[in-house]
Amino acid sequence: MPTRISSLDDGYVTGQLSVFPEALDDNGDLYEAKNNAESILTQSLTYNGRNVVVEDATGFPQTGIIRLGQRTNSYPSPELIYYGSRSDNVFTDLIRGFAGSTTGAWPSQSTYVSNAVMAEHHNAVKDAIINIENNLGLESFPDEDSLHGILEALETKYLAPKPAYRAYPLKGTPPLEVSFHSVSEGHIIRYFWDFGDGTSSTERNPFHTYSQEGIYTVRLNTITSTGSQGISIKSGYITVDENEVIPFAYTTATTGTTADTFVFVDQTDGDIAQRHWVFGDGNNSTITDPDVHTTTHSYDTAGQYTPTLVVVFSDQTYKRAFLETITVT
Repeated sequence: MPTRISSLDDGYVTGQLSVFPEALDDNGDLYEAKNNAESILTQSLTYNGRNVVVEDATGFPQTGIIRLGQRTNSYPSPELIYYGSRSDNVFTDLIRGFAGSTTGAWPSQSTYVSNAVMAEHHNAVKDAIINIENNLGLESFPDEDSLHGILEALETKYLAPKPAYRAYPLKGTPPLEVSFHSVSEGHIIRYFWDFGDGTSSTERNPFHTYSQEGIYTVRLNTITSTGSQGISIKSGYITVDENEVIPFAYTTATTGTTADTFVFVDQTDGDIAQRHWVFGDGNNSTITDPDVHTTTHSYDTAGQYTPTLVVVFSDQTYKRAFLETITVT
């Protein structure tokens, strides 16, 4: 921490530790007191007095708090007075009524006026608080040597992130082969899949075939290189049903040029109301005649495209089919 010395600089900024009245303290930072000014009252001050007249006020901040007191026991409790402005020897815009305020008069010449916030003491406390903040570490981007930084490193080391995975297809008729793919983060060295039908796998991205109808909950457990473990559970994730309709569509060619016309064919079973073809290049085609199973499309620009088909049934349910990638040269 830098050393903070007191000076006659006439400003300090209010903040979280400010002893200013709360309504006047709207700055969110710790402030620094910059002087230990002192003077003497040259005009007596009653409780209703509107000015504090001293020998010299130039060493005080333009706004702040002063402490009135005597070096005798006549007034054992000093009084704190907030002032909103000052001249070279007069404090004005006073706010009184702090604890210890006196209803009597402060006599001139024997009443000492000092800066209520003593720079050295205040700054020592402030520096201690800042040091504590630095040692504990800020919530965002903590220093790695701070307590917060150390705890965050330990959390990263010993608390495994929750495993993440995807599967396809999620529904179908038995036997249903499903491809599972882990997208978990972290240095994972062990995978344990529970497919929900009494079988399991330790592969990272396994295939599994469900031979019986049912709704299956899938679990993935992972272990990292530090020995930490995580688990992700997806309830009712896979549905195997004899009556489940599986969309089936294809294109008669998967490669061609911009001069070629590609033919798309749908052979999905069921009471179909319409077919919505998405060609992957921003163009779509909707066929509302259920007896029309084919459509055609030409690609104007070379590239790779992944067409899909959305089959809408008469009960307004729908299924999506993903076709093979088409390469156009």
